[in-house]
Amino acid sequence: MHRKIKTPVADKVLLILILFVLGSAFAGQDCRDCHEDMQSSCNLTCVDCHVSSTAPGQVQHQGHPKIIANPSKEEYWQEKCVTCHAKEIDHFRKSLHYSSAGIIDQTRFLLGKSSAALTGNPPDSWKQLKRPSLSSARSTADLADRLLARKCLACHFSVEAGQQAEGRKRAAGCAACHIPLDQKNGKALYGHKMQRKIKDAVCLTCHSGNRVGADYYGYFEHDYHNDYQTPYGSKPAFAAFQHRLKPDLHQQAGMQCMDCHFQKEVMGNGQTINFEGQHAQAACRDCHGGFTEKAIRQSAARPVQFDKSLTAHQSFHKKVRCVACHARWTYQDYGLHLFFDQSKAYEQWADYLWQDDAEITGLLRQQLSLDPEKRKYARTTNKLSGRSMPGAWYKGWTFRRWEGLVLGKDASGFFAPLRPLYQFYITYVDSAENIWLDSRIPLRQDGLPGWSWDVYTPHTIMRRGRSCESCHGNALAAGLGIRASANDTVSHAITLPSAPILPGVRLLNKQEQGSLLNYSERYKKWRMKEFKKGGIKKLLQGD
Repeated sequence: MHRKIKTPVADKVLLILILFVLGSAFAGQDCRDCHEDMQSSCNLTCVDCHVSSTAPGQVQHQGHPKIIANPSKEEYWQEKCVTCHAKEIDHFRKSLHYSSAGIIDQTRFLLGKSSAALTGNPPDSWKQLKRPSLSSARSTADLADRLLARKCLACHFSVEAGQQAEGRKRAAGCAACHIPLDQKNGKALYGHKMQRKIKDAVCLTCHSGNRVGADYYGYFEHDYHNDYQTPYGSKPAFAAFQHRLKPDLHQQAGMQCMDCHFQKEVMGNGQTINFEGQHAQAACRDCHGGFTEKAIRQSAARPVQFDKSLTAHQSFHKKVRCVACHARWTYQDYGLHLFFDQSKAYEQWADYLWQDDAEITGLLRQQLSLDPEKRKYARTTNKLSGRSMPGAWYKGWTFRRWEGLVLGKDASGFFAPLRPLYQFYITYVDSAENIWLDSRIPLRQDGLPGWSWDVYTPHTIMRRGRSCESCHGNALAAGLGIRASANDTVSHAITLPSAPILPGVRLLNKQEQGSLLNYSERYKKWRMKEFKKGGIKKLLQGD
């Protein structure tokens, strides 16, 4: 019989320290004996990044230290990153890519949870959504945080998405942008190396699904019903099928997103940003010049310069954004229907597998493959915490268009394109299939409907501008909704623009609408001049 020898506490501490040092030495010197394909992009050792004395981890085998798989996550920034990248991290913490303040504040405001569209909350307020209330929901306000945590913020930089749909695979933290993943298998595309120059495929892991960025490549989502999907056997990108429209002129010329959107715009400039319109953005005039501006960016491509001799470039268009004429098409998605369903009645969604959400697709496929009596109540993931929670958010649209363009005024007083963002209809069904909300239009705390339109910049640029009549005399462009003409009073309410909620942005007023719809003598003169200049030739050429 062996007698158990008691080890003094001091000896135990010493033994742990020795094992840790040996383990660190093992990781630092011999990691590549097992991980032969791991090549660092800097002078740091494996231990410098992947071993932590405080972070939780897993001991893989005897003598192996605790490993943190992704040291670029926010919880490790202070320990691992600040020494070399303090400025970058400080700036990023104040950026929209960190806070998602615009999405969070505006969604809460429109659904009636908060009283202001701009709250001024700290940039890290998104962390509160890791544990949203699970109390019974009787209003749209009660569902706001569940919608944000499980749907809207699926693209937040802190979310691990390595198992997402093809086109959406990415890591979390700094690696979300700086270590691109192979969209087929989810592995690091360029090995174990941080990439300084960000490729468009990385941007598209978030900027897809009829959000600005996808239009740069001509992507426009199909309607979600199976009848509108690409023929059987094809596999969608971004968890939905897309129409392939004409891409942006700059994309066709080989330009990448980061050729225009520099680091200070993407990662912050040190100032706290609460919504999209607050930070400096790339402008057409930077490369092409303008009415009074000269080009300030040097380009090897020698871009076409602003031509003041053109009719459209006369002073009467001085307060019109370039994209208002040069956008080939625009996103116009009407009526966002969101269904929060905690039941196991999946049959009604059998024809809506591809909803821009890989988790929903997986849930439906799994449950519909089972006998009805074996199906489980719907559960989906809180994207920020990774916790499984009751209920699933399904999505659909009233209808979607890309032709035409609606004009409004931006915060700088320029005429600019508008789009519905968003027109909510909220439905809530509990686990017993009780319907508590049925296509409810949310009410803000001030009593107004929770709908909003906002200015945006379509990334669908073409060299020639659209025709004058695409705005002048056009009821849609003037903000009168979809109708046959300005004199036709038939227009569905959903196509009438709702007042924007961001400061300085507004719809056209009556006078501006009148100026756009009524052909003045000045307009007729310039239009005739333009027609004489090239109209006959264009007619003959079929242009």
